[in-house]
Amino acid sequence: MAVPMSITIEGMLKSDGTIELRRRPGLPPGPVWVTLEAVSQEHILAEALPDQPWEDEALPAPFDLPLSGLPQPVNPQVVEEWLPHPIE
Repeated sequence: MAVPMSITIEGMLKSDGTIELRRRPGLPPGPVWVTLEAVSQEHILAEALPDQPWEDEALPAPFDLPLSGLPQPVNPQVVEEWLPHPIE
């Protein structure tokens, strides 16, 4: 599984210049770039989705998930009589 190369984590900048992160980052140890952005208290308390929806999503969330359990085989049947064309 690939490790994400960019993440966003909430934290607190303390008066001594240190940063306290709310959770442990999921990045491997090594050098990183740090970008700080001040946020208002209302923004922190607002509920947010973990992953923002893509603008081009064609299916709602419950239908794009895989079905649980083992897949069932499909047995096609021969149709003896077709339905009439709706305009006829």
